[in-house]
Amino acid sequence: MKRLKKNGVAFLLLVSLLVGVTGKVDDTCISRAAEVTRYYIYLDQNEYEVTREQYEQIYNNQYDNSSLLQCLRQILGDQMPATFYVVSGRVVKSEEAQADWSYPTEDGEGADSDFEIRDGEMISYHGTSSMVLVPDGVTKISSLAFCNNNNVKAVILPASVLSVAKYAFAKCPSLRYIVFSGKTVSLGSNVIYECDKFTNIVAPKGSKAYQYAQKNDLLVTTGRKTKLSRSHCYLLSGDSEKNPLLNNIAGVKWKSSKKSVVTVSASGSIKAKRKGTATVTATAGGKKYTCKVTVYGKSVGKRINQIIKSVIRKDMTNYEKVKAVHNWMIRNVKYDYYRLLQGYIPHISHTARGALIKKVAVCDGYAHAFQMVMRKLRIPCRFVVGSSDGVGHGWNMVKLNNKWYHVDVTYDDPIINGSNKNKTPRYTYFLKSSSVMKKTHKWVKSKYPKCTSKKYDG
Repeated sequence: MKRLKKNGVAFLLLVSLLVGVTGKVDDTCISRAAEVTRYYIYLDQNEYEVTREQYEQIYNNQYDNSSLLQCLRQILGDQMPATFYVVSGRVVKSEEAQADWSYPTEDGEGADSDFEIRDGEMISYHGTSSMVLVPDGVTKISSLAFCNNNNVKAVILPASVLSVAKYAFAKCPSLRYIVFSGKTVSLGSNVIYECDKFTNIVAPKGSKAYQYAQKNDLLVTTGRKTKLSRSHCYLLSGDSEKNPLLNNIAGVKWKSSKKSVVTVSASGSIKAKRKGTATVTATAGGKKYTCKVTVYGKSVGKRINQIIKSVIRKDMTNYEKVKAVHNWMIRNVKYDYYRLLQGYIPHISHTARGALIKKVAVCDGYAHAFQMVMRKLRIPCRFVVGSSDGVGHGWNMVKLNNKWYHVDVTYDDPIINGSNKNKTPRYTYFLKSSSVMKKTHKWVKSKYPKCTSKKYDG
């Protein structure tokens, strides 16, 4: 088998972390002979049994990609695959071996042997339960602790958990929601990573987990009651969107009361057909959950009203309103990238109508549309004409609390791997000062307000 190239270019950032690693295994944790403990290393799904010494050697090199690669080559030799993306590990005990550091679970939601826990740190979960109740007494969830688990649909963390490391829930294709019981638990970056079915976080209002959800644009509830994300959806004819059923791991059946107005797919995607109202029902676990759907006719004015009804609440601050509109545009508008490659951009892509009705635009279309919604919300907003990388470019400035800031929705909706389908908001150019923007943007400063506040530059 071909060995990995020396520079390790096939690696992702994720490989610098290990799951299931415990460092030196304390003999007092094992009540029987040490020979019943086995050590495994995984390169993606490829399993390799190694010695305790080899396992510890890999663990000790986990934070340096170059050293980690060299260590793996020495241990695995020609068995190492040419490319892989995630390095993980697991310590397994035979049936005779019992660890006194396992904690009891309730209602059979995850057997003791399914958890690898050491000194209060949950190293990994390798069980098959759909709902996992992490044992009380665990204080930390390690990086990649649930990585690549195909069975887990919900995880309940006790109040004893104080920290969750980055990528703890990486690549869990069935994961729907996580419950954070404590108020002070701190979360690393990308705690939830490539979990395609994930719907929401449950956390106490104002807790660190609640704030994390808001910062990372994740749905969050304060209770575990199953419910639809919205009780009323507003759409324009031709729109499609999902209204996920939160805090639910059961199968869902969807139904529309008026298929001539809206249809709903088996996966819960609501499609607006024509102007009118209808009721969409989700049935799960023997219970029904409903939401009203109002469909408007197509016009720029109707779209602006629809955006405001969909993402703006009366109790929001102007900052929260600006962020909500910024995010709506990134989720719903595509950059006209493919026609840019062809060398021709139609006029409509330069307009607010292109962004709001066709949902395809270039920079000035994004900026004109953003400005129109801000005006409807009575938030001062300017359209900025300038350039970036020597190419003409347009973006916005908004005024919050008597301070002006730059907002570039287009650049926060990047082309990723040659695709214009990105729906994940970025904040690289959100409410930035001129000192930040001038690094990548140029404009005639005398024609526009001064953006001197650095409040959101961090």
